[in-house]
Amino acid sequence: MNPRIRRRSLLRLTTAAGAVTLSGCTVFANQPDRKTPRLVRLSALSFDDEPHTFHVRIELDGETVYRESERIEATDPDDPVGAVFDGFPTKPNPYLLSTWLDDRPEKTARTLDFAEYDTECLGLNIQAGTYDDEAGGDRFAIAHTTNCKDGE
Repeated sequence: MNPRIRRRSLLRLTTAAGAVTLSGCTVFANQPDRKTPRLVRLSALSFDDEPHTFHVRIELDGETVYRESERIEATDPDDPVGAVFDGFPTKPNPYLLSTWLDDRPEKTARTLDFAEYDTECLGLNIQAGTYDDEAGGDRFAIAHTTNCKDGE
């Protein structure tokens, strides 16, 4: 089991993270001169007052090459708690990352296709929490950074 980390430590790990929009295809995916990123960091952050188990699966050519889960206990949304995954593949490859929460079915997973990124590296942070209590809106997203210096 990985040690839990508090917000300040995790924020240092996820500097320059941006929200990832996960839809559609990219025109550049089939260009031969594109870089395939290597994964340098994989973490999770909960802003929720409910505990969550974050599930991650990484596939290469349809085969699972990494599968791990991390449980994060309930927290104050103003002071989120995180976890760092380890043992994930770091070789540059066109991986497909899928992530989902708790006992939700895998078919509800958010995905990130490494082949859509023309960069040397990716650092990923899976985030969960609530943002609109009146509407009961869940928030679940994958944020990314291409800052390789933080992950080396």
